[in-house]
Amino acid sequence: MAKNIEYLEKSFNEAEKLRNNGNFKEAISIFLKIIKENNNFEPALNNIANCYFQLNKYELAERYFLECLKINENNLTTLNNLGLLYLKNKNFKKSLSIFNVSFTKNNNQEKVAEKIVYCLTQLNLIKELDKICKKLIEIFPNNKIILSYNRKNLFKIGKHEEALKVYRKETGVIELNNDDVNIV
Repeated sequence: MAKNIEYLEKSFNEAEKLRNNGNFKEAISIFLKIIKENNNFEPALNNIANCYFQLNKYELAERYFLECLKINENNLTTLNNLGLLYLKNKNFKKSLSIFNVSFTKNNNQEKVAEKIVYCLTQLNLIKELDKICKKLIEIFPNNKIILSYNRKNLFKIGKHEEALKVYRKETGVIELNNDDVNIV
């Protein structure tokens, strides 16, 4: 048993090296051998999916990401990778759904929050975007991407004064009063 674990670890490291060097087909071959030995090995499944993603074989990538999630639905890396896959294919509804699940599991993911806002914008869900931006700005008050989407959306829905406040926060505004200079 120990010899088998040692072999799997060595194989995994070799496949990782190949993947990191862009040899995706060779890496897939080794990862698949690992899966034959241990079909519930999440890192290998996730890496197979990532390799297929890099090779623009999105259906195969999706299949392996979903296999990985069957083993562990709480795997944030896999959830986020699947969300990125859907985003890459401009399937904003699926991407939004996956990123929402991931963010619900851990709301300290600033990049995921940005992707949620982007998906809502692409889907033109302006009311939902307005609500989520308010919540996300409480968590990430200085995130320029979220502030920018929020500002644009506020102008779009006619909340001009609120949009200007966000713009000031987003860019920082210099006010000149007599001899005083205030950076807001």
